[in-house]
Amino acid sequence: MTTGKHTDPKDVQLEALIQERIRQMGTELHVLIKDGKVTLTGIADDFKTKREIDTLVEGIGGVREVINKIVVASVTDHINGT
Repeated sequence: MTTGKHTDPKDVQLEALIQERIRQMGTELHVLIKDGKVTLTGIADDFKTKREIDTLVEGIGGVREVINKIVVASVTDHINGT
């Protein structure tokens, strides 16, 4: 799932790569990139998955910073009373 609008071709390529890697993990997230700064939002199944995604994205060439705003599903369920 893509949310970013890019003017820099490097950001476009980087987003495509990040989205593909995240999909390979079986997860769909929102990815916003500006000048190599990546913001991740969405819901992960557990804290382990959240950490793995963060580590994965940090290891991709061209990523300068990762802002991980991913929420863990169990926490979301608890907040929503489910």
